[in-house]
Amino acid sequence: MLLGRSPPSPPDKTRLMTKSELRGWAKKRRAGLPMPEYSEKMCGLLASLLQGLEARHVLLYSAFGSEPDPSGVTALHRAQYYLPRTLDKTLTVHPLPARLERHPLGFLEPVKGSPAASPTILQAVIVPGLAFDKKGFRLGYGAGYYDRFLEGLETTSPYGLNKASRIGLVPEALILERLPKDEWDQQMDYLISENRVIHVKRDRQLQ
Repeated sequence: MLLGRSPPSPPDKTRLMTKSELRGWAKKRRAGLPMPEYSEKMCGLLASLLQGLEARHVLLYSAFGSEPDPSGVTALHRAQYYLPRTLDKTLTVHPLPARLERHPLGFLEPVKGSPAASPTILQAVIVPGLAFDKKGFRLGYGAGYYDRFLEGLETTSPYGLNKASRIGLVPEALILERLPKDEWDQQMDYLISENRVIHVKRDRQLQ
């Protein structure tokens, strides 16, 4: 399901780039975008989607640099929100409000020892990324935290798929036709840009 206009065609050069090259290109492309304005629009669309999904337990992320900032959704949609903390190459889940500290990579996360929640409570996970493609695959920063975390969510339901909807925030300019993909890369269920919501049909189906 597509809502809104189609994104512009990506530059031809991105089709031949490696993940490392794409990361450098995406960072430069994103740095030139009016992200505060885009973030406000994305949060409005995100709030409407969360309301439609009846999501009451939502994992946000702490934006840094030129990332889209999802924090504005907390004023638009009533829910219990959480932030992740990195631990052993994956993520733990902590309810807000919480005391925060700065991670060595630059983003804020709950301090060590913060009250934690089981990931199984989550109904939506808001996922950062440098770029996404039209099938919902994500270009991250290369550490693999979200891929491992989302893969872990797949095993928490007796039916094989967790109930949490995966939602990526991305400017239209960074929705690409196709990204290079590894076997551990995780798909989103939805992408939200400054213009629209894209409902992605995931490759992995309920068995």
